[in-house]
Amino acid sequence: MADTRIQNAGTSAIHLGGGYIRTINGEAWQYMQLPAQPPVRDAADQKDREKNARPLLTALPRIAELTPHIPFVSRKAMKGFYREIHILAISTPQPFEPSTRLDDASRYRLQRDWGSHAVHDRFTLIGIRLTTGGGKTKGFWTRAARIAETLASTDGNGMVPDIDFQRDREAIMEILRDAGCSIPTDMMMRRALAWWRTDRKPEIVPVMVEHEHLHTFPDYQSCKRAERFFQAGGDCHTWTSREPFSYPMTIVTLTPLPFEGQEHTQSMDADWAATLMAQAHGGGQGCLALSVRGLLEPGELTREQIDKDKQNVYDKAVKQATDGHKRNIRIATELDQVDTAYQTGEKPWPTLIEGRVHAAIPTIIDRPSQVMYPGDVLLNPDRQEAAFQDMMIGSPISYNPSPVYWPAPILAYAGLSGRSVAGDDMGHGLATDLPGALLGFTEADAQPVYVSPFESTVRHDPPCLLVTGATGSGKTRVLLWLASQMARLPDPYLDGTTRHDRMLDYRDIIAPHYIPGVFLDPKPNSDDFGPFVRKHHGTIIRLDSPDADGILDPLKCMPRALGDYRVNTAVDMLSQITSGEYGDKDRELALQTIISYGDRHGADCLGEAVDMAYDAYVNRRDGWEVIDPLVEDITPRMRRNVQSNGMLRLIYGTRHGGRELAVSQGLTLLSAGSMDIIADPGAVSVPSIIQRWVVRMAALGAAASIQSRNGFLVVDEAWSLLGDRFGAALVNRMGRLARAQHYMPIFASQKVDEFVDVGLEDFVGRGIALGMGVKNEGGVSGDSQAQAVCRLFNQPLDGRLHARMMHARVLDEESREPDPESLYALVDPKSGRIIRGSIPYYIGVDGSAIPVEVNVPDELI
Repeated sequence: MADTRIQNAGTSAIHLGGGYIRTINGEAWQYMQLPAQPPVRDAADQKDREKNARPLLTALPRIAELTPHIPFVSRKAMKGFYREIHILAISTPQPFEPSTRLDDASRYRLQRDWGSHAVHDRFTLIGIRLTTGGGKTKGFWTRAARIAETLASTDGNGMVPDIDFQRDREAIMEILRDAGCSIPTDMMMRRALAWWRTDRKPEIVPVMVEHEHLHTFPDYQSCKRAERFFQAGGDCHTWTSREPFSYPMTIVTLTPLPFEGQEHTQSMDADWAATLMAQAHGGGQGCLALSVRGLLEPGELTREQIDKDKQNVYDKAVKQATDGHKRNIRIATELDQVDTAYQTGEKPWPTLIEGRVHAAIPTIIDRPSQVMYPGDVLLNPDRQEAAFQDMMIGSPISYNPSPVYWPAPILAYAGLSGRSVAGDDMGHGLATDLPGALLGFTEADAQPVYVSPFESTVRHDPPCLLVTGATGSGKTRVLLWLASQMARLPDPYLDGTTRHDRMLDYRDIIAPHYIPGVFLDPKPNSDDFGPFVRKHHGTIIRLDSPDADGILDPLKCMPRALGDYRVNTAVDMLSQITSGEYGDKDRELALQTIISYGDRHGADCLGEAVDMAYDAYVNRRDGWEVIDPLVEDITPRMRRNVQSNGMLRLIYGTRHGGRELAVSQGLTLLSAGSMDIIADPGAVSVPSIIQRWVVRMAALGAAASIQSRNGFLVVDEAWSLLGDRFGAALVNRMGRLARAQHYMPIFASQKVDEFVDVGLEDFVGRGIALGMGVKNEGGVSGDSQAQAVCRLFNQPLDGRLHARMMHARVLDEESREPDPESLYALVDPKSGRIIRGSIPYYIGVDGSAIPVEVNVPDELI
C-alpha cells in the first residue's frame, strides 16, 4: 500500500497585524498587497500591461539597493546580505454571497439562485524578510556590530524582539507604499495562511499527502475519515464522492523560462502567471496559489557574475572547438544574449536568484503538458509535501529542484497581480458601492458584477448604458435578466412618501417603494416573455390590444409638466406625417396654432385637439382668429387616415379618456405584439414615418412616466429610434437630460455605427458588448459593427475585445464544436445543452473592458 499521511500546514507563522509576520524560527517578514488594477489577463493594450508591471519595477530595484556594498567579497559571501522575497498570488474559490448593499429580499433571491456558485478570493502579496541592520544607512562594520547587539538582546527562546525589526520594517513599508502597495487586511492574511481552504473564514486544516498529489478537506474529521478509507485499501477515486467538500491538489514546480534574447514585454508568453491564475472556465489554468521565493541580487552584481561566467565559457568553447567539440558554443551564445540584456542602460535590473516557483492546481496533474506554462514543469512525485510546505508563509522548509534566475521584468510582466473586476458594486462591501442587478461573474477571476440604475445620479457620470450585439447574441435575454432585478430594487431616495436628496440605507426604509422600469420590445411577434414578466410581478402592455388606441399620443402619454416640449413634439410628429420627411416651417407654425388651441381647451389627445380647433375655426367660436386655415385641410384628411391605419391610431388619439401609458412600481413590458413598428432603414414613405414615430413615442412616453422616480428605460432594437433628424434629436435629448431627470436609459442595438453618427458617445457612460460574429456588416462610415463598438467605447481596434467579438459560435460548421473564445453562449453539439453562458464585455466609466459570464434563468432560454 502506498504511503499516505495527514500533514499540518500553515502553522509556521503568525500574523501580528498590518502584514507583519513572525515565524517559528524567529524570522520577521513584512507583507503588503500588490495593486490589483489593471488586470493583465484583460488588459486593453500594452499601456495597461506597463501599468500593472510598474509596482514591481519600482519596488524591486529599491529593495535591492538595501544590499550593502562590500569590496573584495565574493558573491557567495554576499548572498547573506541579499534580501529574501516572497510573492504569493492567491485565487481561492469560496461561496458567493450577495452584496450587503442590496435589500434583504434581493439578497435572499440571489442567495437562493446563486448560493452554490463559487467566486474567487483573488489578491497578491509581496513579502520581504526583515533584518535588524536598519537598511543601508550604516557601513558594513556598523551593521555587523548592530547584529551582534541584537543577538545579545534575544529573549529566553532565542527570539529577536519585534522592536529590533521596526526600523527596517518602516523602510520596507515606505518602499512598497511608494510602489502603490497597500497594507493587507486581517482577512487577507488569514486567507494567505490557509489559502487552500475554500470557505469565507478559512481555518488551518491538515491535508492528506499522496504520491503525486494532495487532498484538502473542510474539517479535521473529514480528513481523518479519508485517511481511514485510504488505509482500508480504497483508491482516492472511490472515496472522494463521500467527501463532497474535499478536492485533490497538485503542487508543480516551474522551471526557468526559455530565453533567446527576446524583449520580455513583447513575448506572447510574458503574462504566464496571469494565465495560470485565471480560472479554468475562463481559459486559464485555475491555480489556487502561485508562490515565488528567492534572493534579490543587485543588477550590478549579476552583471559582474555574467561577465565572469561568459569569459570562462568562451575559454572552454574555444578549446573544445580546437579539439573538434561544440558542446559549450550554445551556452556561450545564450550567455552573450543575457549579457547584452544586462549591459543595456546604465543601471541593470535586479535579479531573483536561486528562485523557487511552485503552483497549486486544484486537480490531479498526470502530465506536464497539462500545465499552461511556456517552460518545463516538474510534477514533484514523492515531493508534494515539500513543495506544498515551501509555498507557506514562514515555512522553514525549502524545496528547490530547479532554481530560476530571473531579472525583475520577468516577474513584473508575468501578471502575478491583477484582478478582473467590473460594475458599480464588486461585492466587497465598500461604502461607495451602489445597489444594482447582478449581471454575472468576471470570466477570469469569477468576481460578481452589479449594474446599478443609480450610478449616474450618485457619481455624476454620463447616464446611458448601451448594449451591443448581433442578432441572436442574447441581448434581449441579458436585458430582461437585468431589468427584472432592477425593478425589484427599493427606491433608496424614498422613505414612505417622503423623498430625500441623499440616498438612504435600505435598513432605514420601512415600507419600500420599488423603482419603475419599462422594457420596450418593438420587435413584431417577439419571443413570449409574458410568463417571465408576470412571475416577477410585472405588467404587460401590448400595442396590438384593442384598448391601446391613443396610448402613445403625445398629448396623452407626456405629462403637462413638460410644458411646450409636449406640444412641440406633437407638432414635429404631425408635420412629418402629413408633409413628408422634412416639413416646411410655415406648416409647422400652422400646426402649432391648431394643436395649442386644443391643448389649451382641455384636449388630451391629438385628434381631439385638431377637432376642437376645426370646430372653433369653422363655427367662429372664441379664439378662432389664432387658428391657421390649414385646419380645414388637415382635419378631414386625418379623420380618414386614422380610420384605416391601426398603427396611426396608437399615436393619434381620437377620443377623450381611454387607457394611458401609466407605469407603476416594478417592471412593465411594453410590447409591439404582432404589430410591425420597425421601419426599414432609409425608407421615407408615410407608413415608415408612422412606424418610426410609434417607436419614438413609446420611448418618449415611457421615459416621461418614470422621470424623477430613479427608474430605468430599456429600448431593444434602439436603432429604430433613429433614421432622421427627429430621431437623432430625440436620442440626444434623452442622453442629455436623463441624469437630471433621474432615470437611466438603456439602449440595445446591433447597428452601433448609427449611434456613433448621432454623437451618442458623449452620453454613454457604460456599455455591454456581446458577440458580433464574423459577418457583421459595415455601416455608413465604412467601419464594421465590431469596429464601431470599439470606437464608441474608446477601445483599441486591434485589441482582444475586437478579436473576440468577431468569433462565431463554433470552430467549424462540420463538427459544430463550440469556440471557447466566442462571446456567444456555447452549446454542446451532442446533447444540445448550454455548457457556458454568453460572455459580454462590460465597459465601465473608467474605460476598462472586462469579459463577464452571464447565465440567465432557465425561463428566459
